Amino acid sequence: MIQTMLVLAVIFIGVAFAVYQVYDIYYAQNVGDDEALAMREGASRASAAESAFAALRGVFPERLVSAAQRDETLSRNPEPLLRRRKSIVLEQGVKIRYLSLWTGRPVAHDWRKALLIVVLVDCLVAMFLGGLSLYTVAYEVPGATFAWMNDPVVILVLLALVILLTHAVAKLDLYLHDLYRIGRLNRYLA
Repeated sequence: MIQTMLVLAVIFIGVAFAVYQVYDIYYAQNVGDDEALAMREGASRASAAESAFAALRGVFPERLVSAAQRDETLSRNPEPLLRRRKSIVLEQGVKIRYLSLWTGRPVAHDWRKALLIVVLVDCLVAMFLGGLSLYTVAYEVPGATFAWMNDPVVILVLLALVILLTHAVAKLDLYLHDLYRIGRLNRYLA
């Protein structure tokens, strides 16, 4: 009984964390870079962006920095360039070093909406698993096919996998969106 209560408490914490991950990815998509830019300087947004561009001038050629200043989103917030500066290669436009021996074009499609949907579905799956764990305390799911649903430890493991998947998708979202924004610089470098 104590083991079941402990597993249910951990499942509850896991479901709460899954819901928090939805908030976290939404916040990162809409506010994260602006906050990082503001914290960098503690000053106005314009002076923080200028400071970031000054840091970029020490890393990149002037033509890339001026292209970033002409881009609508990167001119306000050059954080993706700062985050991915080790991956950016200038060869007949902007390319990305994905692995040490693999350099290719940046991502051409914005995957943000699709990945947010994946995170939302993961959150719904986590809430289903949490509700299922509470349901199986009082009732047993019939059938041999669904016998796994009656074991709180199995539900806890599935919930942990969903949370790890959501975390990986959130990291992938940030990475792909940075590459997408950096790839838009090719319009200004051609």
